[in-house]
Amino acid sequence: MINETQKLNKAILERNGGAAPPTKAKLHHPNRAKHFQYITAFILCAMLSAFTTVTAQATDVYRNFAELQANEPETNYNIFATDRATPVLILAPHGGSIEGGTSELARELSNDYSTYLFESLKTPGGFDLHITSTHFDEPTALALVARHQRVISLHGYSDSAEHIIVGGTDPIRGQALVDRLNAAGFSAELVGEGHRFAGASAANIANKCVTGESLQLELSTGLRKSMFGTFSLTGRAGTETATFYKFAGLLSDFINENYNVGGNE
Repeated sequence: MINETQKLNKAILERNGGAAPPTKAKLHHPNRAKHFQYITAFILCAMLSAFTTVTAQATDVYRNFAELQANEPETNYNIFATDRATPVLILAPHGGSIEGGTSELARELSNDYSTYLFESLKTPGGFDLHITSTHFDEPTALALVARHQRVISLHGYSDSAEHIIVGGTDPIRGQALVDRLNAAGFSAELVGEGHRFAGASAANIANKCVTGESLQLELSTGLRKSMFGTFSLTGRAGTETATFYKFAGLLSDFINENYNVGGNE
């Protein structure tokens, strides 16, 4: 027997001239997995792009000196500045409890050269007062830098090895200093554009001098500790070792021989 469904199909075939009834078009379903991959890749690229444009400011509590001044009592920091009209300025923007040992070196060199020193006296939390060099805009520092031909900036970085990384925008003098340091028994290297301690940005306060030429000296924790008998904020002064005076003396001799100290540029 022919059931009702068969009869219906037969009738449809006859009506369509023997052709099969039209089928319902299949809906196109997009590949959700691929779309998710594209969206994820786009988000990751955007995040990476944003990350690569972030500077050391991201790790700083304060974006500039005005913010620091508005939030920190004056007892938490000290500014030391002297202008001896020398063609080179010694700049230490992260002294005291920020990058220990740079204060003492700056003060030692200030006997003969123009010097600017910003130091945190805050402890604990001394690094709260760190303002990265490309955002360091303390007015006295800006004025001193603008009056000097060249700058040598003193910094510290975290590493137990005793090492010195020389950057800046004056690679000829930089290489000469590295050669002298290595010949004297120190471990030193010159770095250039792209290195995290290159110090070559035009926004770096050290490069806002008259010529735009600077040397950036990054001293490791291990080396800075070797310069003092007691490596603490209040214990460093008066405990300077032979390494401290050897380094300071070498840098002083280098400045006298490679910059027109005592004359006019």
